[in-house]
Amino acid sequence: MMQQKNVDFISIIDQVDTSTDKGKIFFKLMEKVGDFQHDVLSESTKTGIYEAKLKGKTGGRPRKPDHNVRRALDMYQSKKYSIAQITAETGISKTTLYRYLEDRMDDDKA
Repeated sequence: MMQQKNVDFISIIDQVDTSTDKGKIFFKLMEKVGDFQHDVLSESTKTGIYEAKLKGKTGGRPRKPDHNVRRALDMYQSKKYSIAQITAETGISKTTLYRYLEDRMDDDKA
């Protein structure tokens, strides 16, 4: 980014001067080290996720307790409660409720 704006970096303590050929090489080397670190971190993350899946672990936000979901679905199907009442009583968001309803409809079709 500094090179794109024609800015040079000079460090007296580290004896780096990017206005010289040596400094430009140092900058390129640091860029490649950063790219390498990114690749190693990315690979480690992917390996960890793969190993967790093999052990049956799943990532992401924990699901709502099943009894709350069942209660919300029962309340919805009774047609006695509004969506606002269902979400307030069960702690399940409107989006989550609709997702479970959609899943249930898909199960009924199968």
